[in-house]
Amino acid sequence: MQSVTFEHLNRQNAAPLKTRNQIEHRRRDSTRHRAILSAVREWEATIPGQAQDVVTQLVAEQWAKDGGRGITVNKQNLYRYLKNETNSSKYTGYVMQLANAISVAMPIEIARKHGLRQGKTDIELVADAIKETGEHHQAKLLGLPNAKQAKEGFENLLANAALLPGELAGVMIAHLQALAPLFT
Repeated sequence: MQSVTFEHLNRQNAAPLKTRNQIEHRRRDSTRHRAILSAVREWEATIPGQAQDVVTQLVAEQWAKDGGRGITVNKQNLYRYLKNETNSSKYTGYVMQLANAISVAMPIEIARKHGLRQGKTDIELVADAIKETGEHHQAKLLGLPNAKQAKEGFENLLANAALLPGELAGVMIAHLQALAPLFT
């Protein structure tokens, strides 16, 4: 009889509980921080004169409007936080808290370019509304089925509602809902 020997190699390598990305503190925040700084620099270039003062004023107003507290937004502090020459996680945290106010205060074209905001410019919204209105009229004039006309009409209403500020768009939709029984 032959004997067979087996070695039971069940040694497992101890895997670290945290991945490398989790250990490196807020790496994504520092990347976003740099994107915000470059967006603010580009924004400054579009403003003649005292650009930093204007940027600071707009960001401070937006920060107050959003109900932001705990961070003093003045020219010296804002640019100290943005430059973050000492690579401080505290300043990076401040910029992350201010990120929404900064991106809303700056022109949407610049914010979109740097990945800070999504949305359309006023010109793009008007172009969409014109296109949808034309398609709605075309569906009516061509005598397309009612379902197609309703679809085009709905898209037309949405495109035109997008032209209004958020609070007014809701009011307009509510008025349309109140008027709906008159058209049936």
